[in-house]
Amino acid sequence: MWTQRWKRSVPPGPADIRFVWEKNGRALETCVPVQTHALPDGRAHALSWLQDAIRESAEYRCSVLSSAGNKTSKVQVAVMRPEATHQEKWTRELSAWRAVAGEHDRMMQSWRKAWESCSKDTL
Repeated sequence: MWTQRWKRSVPPGPADIRFVWEKNGRALETCVPVQTHALPDGRAHALSWLQDAIRESAEYRCSVLSSAGNKTSKVQVAVMRPEATHQEKWTRELSAWRAVAGEHDRMMQSWRKAWESCSKDTL
């Protein structure tokens, strides 16, 4: 699981600005922080950011909506599986060896039964 942050800052604009964050085309229902600073001329400077724990690749979009117009930016986040740790590799190798040893044991038991049945037939 990865935790990632995205920030979106917009230049000064109208005070009626609002942010809409989406993940894979769906609006996020979580409370997304927004900081605004009103400017003397009625415009505002705004900043919004998102922090999300992700397990798989996703596309994030941030739309800024206001009476002056709308603007959207997006980012594609690709999650790649990191190399297996030494412990994971050892566990997989041990599991493979156990499977081979188990199969060998079953084969030897089968041969033993066949050998014993041959020995009984000759007596």
